[in-house]
Amino acid sequence: MIKGTTPYKHTLVATLGGNPQIVTCTLDLLLRQGIPIYEVIVVHPAASPRIRQSLKRLNAEFVGDHYTFEGQTRTIHFRQQVLAHYNTLIDDMVDDQTVNGALDTIGELIRSLKQQQRIIYFSISGGRRLMSFLAFSTALLYFDAHDKLLHLYTPEHIKEQADKEGSMHSTPDDGRRLIEVPFTRASQSLLATMSHLSSSGTIMTQQIQQIREAHWRCKQVVDNLSERARDVLRAYAQGLSPAEVAQKLCITESTVSFHTTRIYDECRNVWNLPASKRLTYFFLQKEFADYFAEH
Repeated sequence: MIKGTTPYKHTLVATLGGNPQIVTCTLDLLLRQGIPIYEVIVVHPAASPRIRQSLKRLNAEFVGDHYTFEGQTRTIHFRQQVLAHYNTLIDDMVDDQTVNGALDTIGELIRSLKQQQRIIYFSISGGRRLMSFLAFSTALLYFDAHDKLLHLYTPEHIKEQADKEGSMHSTPDDGRRLIEVPFTRASQSLLATMSHLSSSGTIMTQQIQQIREAHWRCKQVVDNLSERARDVLRAYAQGLSPAEVAQKLCITESTVSFHTTRIYDECRNVWNLPASKRLTYFFLQKEFADYFAEH
């Protein structure tokens, strides 16, 4: 963990539902650890009555980007990130399209923050449980060693007290604590396997085979696409989001969506994936980045 003077800005990202105190209590615990949080970003669906009430209470805690912690006022920026699918706001995650949009929204947010060299503390205790799963997926893709995925533990009697009194803050002796979710184990297991195999030279042969197979698959997809669809795929491979692809190619986002659907169909065919398999543009970034870099 990096503390104190650093060129990096520490940012708390939190999924938000009907319990806004999860955000402020998580912030209090981070500040109590000496982590200089620069900005708080809440991620949530389009404003339902519960969400609007939560936002109202949070905005009251960050008036003029000032936050009071243990009697001292600090400058901490506060902003919202609403889930959306292209330009359509998501009221709730009820099907593949809205889940796709939610994943894209969270992914684009985290990717943007990492490009700004932010250190991220992602609180996944608020809002829909599905948002926690999407946050976990995003962490696997973008987090590095300094970023944290966090769960706020609150004793039951403290929850009841907070609900009754409307308390928005944590105290040193209330039993609340942050639990770090060990998401890195999911990616480290593969690295450990590769390290074990490297001593026999087997891994080199496997890597060559995997590279050849990946190249063949990418070529099969590219050869079956129209020239414009190839341009869209190439832009995705450069790490762009759908909105950024549209801007780069000077086309509408609906046109990007049309070509993206065609690309997904080709990928399912080449990778032998079932029609029910949900793909996102993160899949395209991962699979085609090296292919287009070589061409």
